[in-house]
Amino acid sequence: MKNINIHSVVILLMVLGSFGLALCDEEFRPIFGDLAKVGVGGYLGRLLPELVK
Repeated sequence: MKNINIHSVVILLMVLGSFGLALCDEEFRPIFGDLAKVGVGGYLGRLLPELVK
């Protein structure tokens, strides 16, 4: 639990919100999927320097 910070919470909310919007609006699902991919990719990119140490 020590690795959880505000950035982790914001990314988690963004990804969950994107999935929720994708469930509600079928026409824009690919866009919400791309938004979720960018959020997860950015989060992993931020963690990469910490994991390499």
